[in-house]
This record gives sequence, C-alpha cells and structure tokens, in this order.
Amino acid sequence: MDNQQSTILSVDSVNISRFFNNGSQESMVDSVVVESPVEIYVKYGPIEDRKIKKIAMIMRSPGEDLALAVGFLFTAGIIHRRDDILPTQKTTYFQKIQLVELAYHFNPIFPKDDRIFIVNAACGVCGAPNTEALQGNIPYPSWGKSKIVKREIIFGLVNKTKALQPLFNKTGGSHAVCWFNNAGELLQVAEDIGRHNALDKVLGHALLKDKNIRMEGFLFFSGRAGFEMLQKAARAGINLVVAIGAPSSLAIEIAEENDITLVGFTNNNSFNVYTHDHRIQ
Repeated sequence: MDNQQSTILSVDSVNISRFFNNGSQESMVDSVVVESPVEIYVKYGPIEDRKIKKIAMIMRSPGEDLALAVGFLFTAGIIHRRDDILPTQKTTYFQKIQLVELAYHFNPIFPKDDRIFIVNAACGVCGAPNTEALQGNIPYPSWGKSKIVKREIIFGLVNKTKALQPLFNKTGGSHAVCWFNNAGELLQVAEDIGRHNALDKVLGHALLKDKNIRMEGFLFFSGRAGFEMLQKAARAGINLVVAIGAPSSLAIEIAEENDITLVGFTNNNSFNVYTHDHRIQ
C-alpha cells in the first residue's frame, strides 16, 4: 500500500459548525484523522502444529497494518529479524485483524501470563507491567558510529518534511516519522494518529525489506521525543534522532546510554543537541 492509499483510508469527513469572533457561524465539511482498532495475531509453531495467538490491540490510523504489526512485534521483542517471519505475508485491507505468520523454526517468547498489549494513540508502552519491561531488550548496537550528518541537512528538515505528511496536511491530527540516510535522502515515511505507531510502521517496512534490520541514517519525528520513541529507535540500532518537539528526561537517558545523538526543538534557525553531539558538523 502506497502513502496515497494509506492516507485515503485514514481520513474521514464530518459536518461541523465553525464559529467566528465577529459573531458569525458557518456550516462546513471538515477532514478528520481516523482512529480505529486493529488486533495483532501471530501464527507460530512447527508446520505440523501451527497455533494462533493474539498479541495486541492497537488504536491506529488504518493503512500499512502489516508494517505496523511487524514493527510492533519487533519493538516488543517478540521477533528480532526478517527470518523470524515467513517470506510471504498478507495485508488484511479494510479489516481490523492483522495476522503475522512466524517462521516454522522460530520459537517466540511471549509476554508472561498471556498478557495482551493494549496500545492507544497516546501511549506506545501502556501494556508494559513495570519499568523493567519498559526498558525491554535492546540487543543491537547503534550502527555507523563514525557517520557525520551536516547541520544544514537538519536545518532543512522542517520544510522538507511538510510535503511528506499528507495526512497531517488534510487533518492536522497525525504524527509523522521519516527515515533518512546520512545525506538527507528519504528512505521511508509513515504517518499515524499515534507517533509510536508511525515509528513501528517505518521499522516494519525496514524489517520486511531487509533480512536483518540495519537502519543506518537517522530518524525524524514530527513531534516530541518521549521514552518509548527512543526505546524503539535504540532497538533498531539508530544512532541519530531528530525531533521537532522536546525530549523527555527519560528519553535523554536512553539516548545517552545507547549512544544515540538526540536532537530536539528543531527549526529552520536552530536546534538543541542533548546527547553525543560529535555526529553533527
């Protein structure tokens, strides 16, 4: 599914009344971002004894559900590489269930007590039972530690990414995550009502394309950089994150511990670097 199809699925029209300060009122049609649930299931086990298990219920913007599911399974620590899922996967268009078929040889480790992840648009880690589970398993070191990104590329991101957010441009209600190489060339973009969903979609696309997820380059967030976003970035081995908004204290801590250069409050004239500023020239 391309970005245009995904945007169409994620936009709805509603009748509204607009009130003006001069006392007038106008009836009009407005575009709003769609928020609806998708249930993530996995099929697993040897070929002669396959089982199906529900993993999560995610409030998301429809579209790119296969990438969302694969990215979520990856950042939740249930799968680790492309070989953990079967080569052929199907997207369930217009449905509220997405099935991911795990490889026959792969023995997944599921959350204890059959816990189901419940993920809403505001929180990407709401299903975690404690802080240890939040930190998760981050087995991958950051890639390309010596790579440098020129500051001019970062200064240009705000204007460059405006055209990459058709869902936001229509509704004003979504977040975007973009993956660029170090030269500032776009590799992948995704939008969603939940910023963590947008990131999972980007990671899912990367994992579906590559045998082992090796995300050289950097990530751009259209909003703030919270803990769960940095945890997911660290899981993918990303070493540079650029955000339009502010980072949280815990996001800074995760960036420091995992050798991630964290940039916030990015605009055309300035940006703040909170950790490992040696990657920016």
